Amino acid sequence: MKTQQPFPKIGTQHSMNFSDVDPSEIIFKQNLFSSEFSEIFLVQIHNKICVMKVHHDNGPVQPAPPERETNIHICESTAYRRLMKHGLCDRGIVPQFYGTMERMDVSHCQPHLKMFLNDKNPPNAIFLEYIDKMEMIYPHNFTKKRGEALIRGIQEIHRALVLHCDAKPRNMMIVMNDPERVVWLDFDRAQTYDADSHTERQRRFIEDEELMVSQFADSLEADHTRGEIRETYLYYCT
Repeated sequence: MKTQQPFPKIGTQHSMNFSDVDPSEIIFKQNLFSSEFSEIFLVQIHNKICVMKVHHDNGPVQPAPPERETNIHICESTAYRRLMKHGLCDRGIVPQFYGTMERMDVSHCQPHLKMFLNDKNPPNAIFLEYIDKMEMIYPHNFTKKRGEALIRGIQEIHRALVLHCDAKPRNMMIVMNDPERVVWLDFDRAQTYDADSHTERQRRFIEDEELMVSQFADSLEADHTRGEIRETYLYYCT
């Protein structure tokens, strides 16, 4: 399945920036997701509901190739800045990006951030648009238009020279009230490349990732037609 049709424009929110927010101004509404790497919260800041993803910072991962970024906050914030610059936030391919909070003083956010109290370094956070009524893409909610949007999305991400590095169904969301939209999430493993130093090896990584997503879309369509998860089974197990 291949497509390169243009995305519709969803809307702009460039004036929204929470980078200078004091932690004491954050009103915690709900913990949406928890892992060993990060915590994701629904929060309210200045009467605006958004998502705050707080990254643990335990230093660089070793061993790793010298050209690979392993700090998950740097990976994700760098990717979102690049994607925003290339218009992917405005087109709804990824959530709107509202900025970062570096080296947070978690004492102002207790007990919500108690899981960060014993970390080696203070945590960092990113702020993102809250998109209601999202769910993971599955064969039962697959449509041809969503399959096309899935592939267009990764193509646009790659045109911005961002390699997702975790292109799994858990990071591909359909929006229930929009039959043509697929949102890509979770760029905390992403690698953001520079055009003037883009290597052949990096180009192969991008080609391989796009091929994998295209094959997944084909498998989604096949499983949707047969009415059961068969070809896509392994994608949902990893």
